Amino acid sequence: MKQWLSKTVARMVRRPPLQPAQLLSMQPSRILVVRQQNQMGDMVCATPVFRALAETFPKARIALVTAPVNMEVVRHNPHLDQVFTFDQKMWRNPFRFLKFLSGLRGFRPEVTFVLSSVSFSVTSAALALASGAKYVVGADSLPFGHDVSRHAFSLEMPSVPELDRHSVLHSLAPLQAIGISTKDLSTVVVPSPEEKKAAGTILKDLGFSPGYWAMHPGAGKKQNIWPAEGFAQMARMATKKGHQVLILHGPADAQPLAELKELLGTVLGKEICVAPACSIGVGAALLQQCDRFLCNDTGVMHMAGALPVPTVALFGPTDPELWKPPVAEVVALCSPKKSEDGRGPEYGWMQNITPEEVWTVWASLPGQSH
Repeated sequence: MKQWLSKTVARMVRRPPLQPAQLLSMQPSRILVVRQQNQMGDMVCATPVFRALAETFPKARIALVTAPVNMEVVRHNPHLDQVFTFDQKMWRNPFRFLKFLSGLRGFRPEVTFVLSSVSFSVTSAALALASGAKYVVGADSLPFGHDVSRHAFSLEMPSVPELDRHSVLHSLAPLQAIGISTKDLSTVVVPSPEEKKAAGTILKDLGFSPGYWAMHPGAGKKQNIWPAEGFAQMARMATKKGHQVLILHGPADAQPLAELKELLGTVLGKEICVAPACSIGVGAALLQQCDRFLCNDTGVMHMAGALPVPTVALFGPTDPELWKPPVAEVVALCSPKKSEDGRGPEYGWMQNITPEEVWTVWASLPGQSH
């Protein structure tokens, strides 16, 4: 029913056709980008797309529609002039949705781009078509099982549902196919002056100075989490070498954080501290002040790569060739083997990374100068 309905509506809101050469020559003054999927790491990997659009259309104002969870990732992006947040709950609140739609249409985009990576969002397509833009450019939806793009979009970009290259290149590839590109593939996360000030206050309250070592014991996917025992051992070894250790965490990290705190016990205090709950932007500012960072393969890893911070990223079931931030500052340490694990086929990797090898790599990082 959803497939039939989306195809029927798409035919009713069909946009005029557009060729890549026409798009490049028209040089629109206002561009809207819709990418409201909620994975933080994927959003960081998509930031070179914003640079590509800004370089291809230097006179355009560029706005983005994103999920609330990613607002702070892109709020201060230098290639975006405005950011709208769309919450899925708005569908159930007509007043909120109409207010959002009024702001979106008030931006008056001439062209709206619908970005996709390994999934196609019918919601994103709907928002693009509702934006009021004369032209809508988006990924071919058929490979994802949706018959929307050919009926509604002005221009279809080629799409590949499977990650067949690094995630940054995969996000950029559809636009490159129609002549929109950039030579600079670095990702972008920019903490604001206010966020940096808030980070400074946290450090002052904890008695920390710039140059501490930082770690993040959690991950959005449980199968990507290195055992808390390993992080506890790294924290103890770092303090024995005279380093302060700051433990960062997010809303999804309650269990690994609790396990780590229990293992550290009375060691927690002046030299090993748990950062208070803070926003993504403040977390980024805290990372900028550390000497080095240790984390699992998760969203904060991509944030560290964008800053960039010397980092050891621990990989298990995922391929670092596809997901490690494309900067030399981030070093991937991969699990050498998989053990039997009753929790599922993607579990059983992380426990085979030994603390000894993690310490060897982490301690050998060049670190940041402060």
